[in-house]
Amino acid sequence: MKVFLTLLSIVLLIGIVTGCGSPAIAESGDLVKVYYTGKLADGTIFDKSVEGEPLEFEIGQGQVIPGFEQAVAGMQVGEAKTITIPVDQAYGPIRDDLIVEVSRDQLPSDIVPEVGMQLTNSQNTVTIIEVSETMVKIDANHPLAGKDLTFDIELLEIAESQSYTAESGLTSMPLEQALENGLPTIAELGSSSCVPCKQMKPLLEELATEYKGKLNVVIIDIYDNEKLAQQYGIMAIPTQVVFDSDGDELTRHIGFWPREEIIAQITEMDIE
Repeated sequence: MKVFLTLLSIVLLIGIVTGCGSPAIAESGDLVKVYYTGKLADGTIFDKSVEGEPLEFEIGQGQVIPGFEQAVAGMQVGEAKTITIPVDQAYGPIRDDLIVEVSRDQLPSDIVPEVGMQLTNSQNTVTIIEVSETMVKIDANHPLAGKDLTFDIELLEIAESQSYTAESGLTSMPLEQALENGLPTIAELGSSSCVPCKQMKPLLEELATEYKGKLNVVIIDIYDNEKLAQQYGIMAIPTQVVFDSDGDELTRHIGFWPREEIIAQITEMDIE
């Protein structure tokens, strides 16, 4: 009996020292950070997390495609896996009714259409797939619609549950307030479902911290702020609009904006 108790004590002691117990597992409601690389069937990489900047999202909020969300749920921190997501759990099949031709006259006069260009309004985003002298063919399907997708995923962190759009210095300040507080402003108009918008978010968060008290940095979801998207003529996302301290627009940029280019713009505005 003494031997049994001694062995039991040792087992319990080992459990305490090594932190024995169920490891944290990602589940619905968790805010997670992952590294990922997305590939097509032929091995072509179509997307990956920015080097050093993991993708952050909340499981169960529909911020990523269903198959990706389901793959991360149940993973442990440090775990890596490769999964293939079928079309119906990715961006769905290609719909022919979403491919149409329109006259070039129907496009805004300041846009020179090019194959691959993405245009957006308050309702959806379309891609130009053909251009002629008089017509433009546009595709409202997602660029990855109709494709099975393979992802290499590594779960880096499970954080405290919170919404992707939880209040922060980036999302809680209305644009109108930012433009009236006497500081220059960089406002990004995009969407939580837009890949380059997701890539821009941590970069903008860093800049907001670095230039606190000198520069407003605001993220605006165009689907929650349709009037603003219309007011500023947003045709593609993400669009970053730069305002001076008087609230007047200085310049704008469309798409992923590299950090060094943003810093150059900030420096040009005499902000140190």
